[in-house]
Amino acid sequence: MNNILYINSTISKHSRTDALARHLLHHLQGDIEEINLQKETNLHPLDKNALQQRENGTYPTQYAKQFSEADTIVIAAPYYDLSFPSLLKIYIEMICCQGITFYYDQEGNCQNCCRCKKVYYVTTSGGRIYKPFGFEYIQGIFSYFFRTDDVQLICAQNLDVAEDPQQIIQNTINEIDRRFTDENLTGQ
Repeated sequence: MNNILYINSTISKHSRTDALARHLLHHLQGDIEEINLQKETNLHPLDKNALQQRENGTYPTQYAKQFSEADTIVIAAPYYDLSFPSLLKIYIEMICCQGITFYYDQEGNCQNCCRCKKVYYVTTSGGRIYKPFGFEYIQGIFSYFFRTDDVQLICAQNLDVAEDPQQIIQNTINEIDRRFTDENLTGQ
């Protein structure tokens, strides 16, 4: 069975990013587990205390364990200030646990312990995204650190400046639908 982890870092109650991510989730086959970062009370930035906990084995690992067992990851992350909400970065810091999500080989190279084979990064923005720094960061983490080759971007932009933002959302929904139709046709 395909284990799907939905990492929801949206902030707004009626988030357009969340709506697009949930549309995408309807296409996926498997058990979906959601973590809403805004509702999590155990997310804490990496600091001196957390580093000591990592060293003495008392660091909280529930997020890392949940993450390492997912086959597919869907991340909903609105585009704020050239990136994404800060809680997503804190979450990423907390899932990077040696022996759970990665380990170092004899040459000191980072090796993956996660099952994830596919990542969907869903984002929306009020204006134009000139460079998708948030996605590039996620793509780098997953490609190099977690060795996930298939990291896809789904993006709707200009939603606060366009004459018809609903049409942009609909176009993005159509794009999502097309991707899954194309995947089914090619057998991927």
